[in-house]
Amino acid sequence: MSCSPSDRLVQTLTIEAPGVTDGMLKLALFNTMDEFYKRTNAWKHEQDITLEEDTYNYDVDIPNGSAVVRLMLVTHQGVPVPSATQQAAVTQSSVGTLLPELTFPDGDAAFLPAQTDMDPSGIFSYAVYRPNYISVTGVPDEQARTYPMRALWALTVAKGCLECECGDWDMMPEWHWDQFFQDWLDGTLGRLMSMPAKPWGNKEGAILHSKRFRNAMALRMQESRRGYVFAVPGWRFPRGWV
Repeated sequence: MSCSPSDRLVQTLTIEAPGVTDGMLKLALFNTMDEFYKRTNAWKHEQDITLEEDTYNYDVDIPNGSAVVRLMLVTHQGVPVPSATQQAAVTQSSVGTLLPELTFPDGDAAFLPAQTDMDPSGIFSYAVYRPNYISVTGVPDEQARTYPMRALWALTVAKGCLECECGDWDMMPEWHWDQFFQDWLDGTLGRLMSMPAKPWGNKEGAILHSKRFRNAMALRMQESRRGYVFAVPGWRFPRGWV
């Protein structure tokens, strides 16, 4: 007998919330997963983008059944590419006191007035002005176009998944069903038990499971940043201290 990754979660929910209808269980589970992914960035997807001449907008290539939450990072040849807002901030921050090595003794600037700041990548910057498209500013030169640009997206489940059976929700990595089992169970039970005038309603249970779900999302957010490793302390003595 074959079983889908969601079977264990769905079966546990039907036991913990007796009498819940399939439609309400499905909707509560979807909303829980959607909130979880949007808050934690736990579902990441990398995309290699081949740069083309005179092309500024590129489609987002993500798994079927998923939706973009936000763009986490863009790299080119292993070097982070700045966003358009970061590049603008660098340009604005350059207006101020000149460094001594950039001035003559009389105070005049020791560089050409037409000289401008270069962004850290020395190539281009990026922005996301509308869903499912990533835009680049500037024209990557021929050498830059020989290497792909790599984008790291944070994803969530698409609304179209509600039209499928729960057992067909296989768009996210299968290991998520085991890793986040308890988190999704608490979040879904918190939603179901908070429904008034329902056989499965339970005020105390709703408070308990909702609190556990919020705590779990805070932990998963940290794991999303640091990875599944035992993190070192965030502060340590500066070098040279005894």
